[in-house]
Amino acid sequence: MSSVVWNFFKKIDRQNVSCNVCGKIYKTSGNTTNLSTHLKNKHHHAFLQLKNKNSRSSEVNITPRTRTSSPVSSTNSTITNTNKPAEIENNFMELSEIAIYDDTGTESSKDGQSKDLWKQTTLIDMFERSSSYEAGGHKTSQINQALIYMICKDNMPLSCVEKSGLKRFMSVICPRYKIPSRTTITGLMEQRYATTKAILKQKLSEINNIALTSDILTLTNSTRSFIVVTAHFLNTANNCTPEHEMVTLTARRMYQAHTADYIKECFENITDEFTIEKDCILSITTDGGANMVAAVKKFLEDGKRIPCMAHLLNLIVDGATRDNAPVLEIANRVKAIVTYFKQSVNAMDDLRAEQEGQKKEGEVLTLIQSVSTRWNSCLDMLERFNTLSAIVAKILATRRNAPDMITSSELSVIRDLIILLTPFKQATEEISGDQYVTSSLAIPIANLLQKGLEEVKPFTEFGVAVQKSLLNLVIAKLEPLERHLHLAIATILDPRFKRIHFNSALAVSTAITALSKEIRLEHRRRGQLSPELRPTTTTIIPNSENSSPSLWSGHEKIMIDIAAATSSLLSTCDGMPSELKQYLDQPIIPRKENPTKFWFDCRHFTPVLSDIALKYLISPASSVSSERVASAVNLAVPNNRSRLTAEHVNQRVFLMSVSDKYWFD
Repeated sequence: MSSVVWNFFKKIDRQNVSCNVCGKIYKTSGNTTNLSTHLKNKHHHAFLQLKNKNSRSSEVNITPRTRTSSPVSSTNSTITNTNKPAEIENNFMELSEIAIYDDTGTESSKDGQSKDLWKQTTLIDMFERSSSYEAGGHKTSQINQALIYMICKDNMPLSCVEKSGLKRFMSVICPRYKIPSRTTITGLMEQRYATTKAILKQKLSEINNIALTSDILTLTNSTRSFIVVTAHFLNTANNCTPEHEMVTLTARRMYQAHTADYIKECFENITDEFTIEKDCILSITTDGGANMVAAVKKFLEDGKRIPCMAHLLNLIVDGATRDNAPVLEIANRVKAIVTYFKQSVNAMDDLRAEQEGQKKEGEVLTLIQSVSTRWNSCLDMLERFNTLSAIVAKILATRRNAPDMITSSELSVIRDLIILLTPFKQATEEISGDQYVTSSLAIPIANLLQKGLEEVKPFTEFGVAVQKSLLNLVIAKLEPLERHLHLAIATILDPRFKRIHFNSALAVSTAITALSKEIRLEHRRRGQLSPELRPTTTTIIPNSENSSPSLWSGHEKIMIDIAAATSSLLSTCDGMPSELKQYLDQPIIPRKENPTKFWFDCRHFTPVLSDIALKYLISPASSVSSERVASAVNLAVPNNRSRLTAEHVNQRVFLMSVSDKYWFD
């Protein structure tokens, strides 16, 4: 039976624990002597609870409170069926008078489901429960930690503990609990940050392969810059299929000009702070800023920076729109109409009224405004405007000083734009995930966008011009991704794609040669020989999903069309390890399958290749995860909190973003 002292401490690892009351970290060598001493010196009420529990040599046997005709059984505390309904009801009323609060602070129910309802509280329990609500008590510590969790996760101000509503709420559900002051809450948040950070550092120390993403933001309300870094790795706990996990490392204040040398210094300080070795860092995904590109090159060896594909897609769409002035003018006119509706209550009421006859109130659509800093918002604006164009034209025609409605020919241009830009929106959403493999999606998505643009046939002259601009920009910005060695190997090692989306035979040959070399080196390091596996016939397994006009609609067709062509690429790679050749000759699995699970299931047959594949599939193909954290920074520091210190900003963003497992495990 474990010591009751663990009610007040949380294990971080085998040697370190954190105090649930104050958050401080202590070392333990398998015993609890120093932990008890800490409670005695720092938390007297908690120590009294510990002393009371230890003073019991054995568990107190409590006999249920019964009467001669009581329906309560002394063995199972259940109500028999021999009593009359009136007697049963009377006994329930009598038992409710002795209902007590259980260890979670909730009152036992009257339906007989909780056995605590039938127990009579002892004198020791009364003193113990009373002391647990004092400062430093066990129950007060639990509620304080829950309060910190609520404030951080829900992004509430620290001043919420001074609000009359929360005070009233707590006085009703737990009258004996006293809400801490704002200053105390600040200290508790700092302690929780230190504890949770220590747990995360311990977790990262067990990870051999970590990928990073980074972004820089500036708070406009205080003109302060922060660098955000997130870590991505595979969680292999419980020997189950590894899960992709993303954790926020920091949102650190930057005090100097954003030069490459200073950003490199920030990277070094952050990785040192979390004890992440450079050899464990697979890649860093960033945007295309010259300072970020140079900083990663100085921090790590060349080739370990992955360009953010979401930024590239956004640059392609913006560039194609700006290259065609008439199209940009149409988009600006639509934006002016949307602005008019957003600023006119009467016009918006008319827009709703026209739809309410055919739709329910919750299904009524409104116009969407485009925002320059929000990707795909221009497409969202055009799609919604096209849907409501008939109603918008009717309302504008009846109002004075309203902007002119666009013409039918301009509406045709908008429809062409929607057809051309929808795949880019789907690609951005697909590449922006952080809970699944994305490093192997970059090259297939680039190829599918190019093939899709070549096949689409716009109806208007302006649509053709935009199509040509998009195609040129896709070739210029996305084709070089094939030559990125990390992305190329990741794509080849994804059993859903392998080599079928490559346009360059040289890129495939280079990637397979580098991969073969890495396999041989790893076999030599492990003292193993590459297993001789019997080759199989190349087969393509098409997706079972229904074909629909989308980004992936051409995936099956491409698999079938170029399967024969890509098989000839193997002849250029002499001396390929047999396990790699076996893998490349195996069937391509459906796109909806999980490549991580595929390699995890193969680890007993090809342990070296499986480990290498899982390593390359960790890296994210976009830095969107860092941008989400950057958005969290802006949420944590609104105008009324603009004086929040940089350290507290970092703590709040870290606790807001960290997974619940690091709070409660």
